[in-house]
Amino acid sequence: MALLIIFTILLIIIAFFLLSQFFNILFRGYAPFISTESEVIEKIINEIKIDSDPVFYELGCGKASFLRALGRKFPQAKLIGVEYSILPWLVAKIQTSMNKSKIKIIKENIFKINLADADYVYCYLNIAMMKKLEEKFKNECKPGAKIISYSFAMPNLKPEKVVPADGSSIYFYTL
Repeated sequence: MALLIIFTILLIIIAFFLLSQFFNILFRGYAPFISTESEVIEKIINEIKIDSDPVFYELGCGKASFLRALGRKFPQAKLIGVEYSILPWLVAKIQTSMNKSKIKIIKENIFKINLADADYVYCYLNIAMMKKLEEKFKNECKPGAKIISYSFAMPNLKPEKVVPADGSSIYFYTL
């Protein structure tokens, strides 16, 4: 009986997650929950050259895999993940606290986060989101801030560098 109750609760949680993802993608234009592959993460990290204590944001951080890998290479960096969907946010919170990570995970709409202190912003979203974010980056990020986008370019900004990765591209911008 207890097993049936646990199974039912798990099914309800999964159904809620899938319905919220469907609603957010279809009606709000949000990107689906798809993690960046580890090979792509390594390629991005190898392209990053830092000389201080930078502030990194990952918008739509999911499980924060990118930030965790980044923290291993740049332990001095301040790492902030922003996730709106409850289940990936919860997984990221649990994983980062279990590892005693200094990554800060915020559950918030990415358009409500102020990026004024960002030195780097990473996103793997979709074309509609990148189009909306382009204006936010121009208005909020400081001059010299770096934007890194996997698979989806910003429509009106010319990337400083484009690196092929896993059948797609990584776009590097400097504001």
